[in-house]
Amino acid sequence: MPHEVALVMYGFDYDINEKELSTEQLKNVHKLRSAITRNLQLFDEYKNASAKKRVEADLALTAAYIFQREGIVPVEVKERIYVALQQQVKNKDWANILTKLGGCELY
Repeated sequence: MPHEVALVMYGFDYDINEKELSTEQLKNVHKLRSAITRNLQLFDEYKNASAKKRVEADLALTAAYIFQREGIVPVEVKERIYVALQQQVKNKDWANILTKLGGCELY
C-alpha cells in the first residue's frame, strides 16, 4: 500500500499505529503517500487507487522512487526500491512504466 511505503520511507515500521507518530511526522507521511498514490493513478488499472489500497509492491516502490530524500530514507528501503526498479525493467512495457512514474529521471 502507498501508506506502508510512505511509512517505511520515513524509517517507521510499515504497520505502526498512526497515534504513535507526532503531528508533523504524520503530516509528512500523508503528503508522501498522497504523492505515491497520485503517481500510481497515472495507470488506468490503478486510477481508483487509494493510499490504503493494496497494489503490487514493486510498482508501489517504483512509484516512490522519485520521492526519496537523502538523509531520510533508510538504506534498506533505498535498496528495496532499487530492486523493485530492476524488476520493472523486466516488464515488457518497462519504458512506459518508468516514464509515467518518474519521467526522464527514472527512465
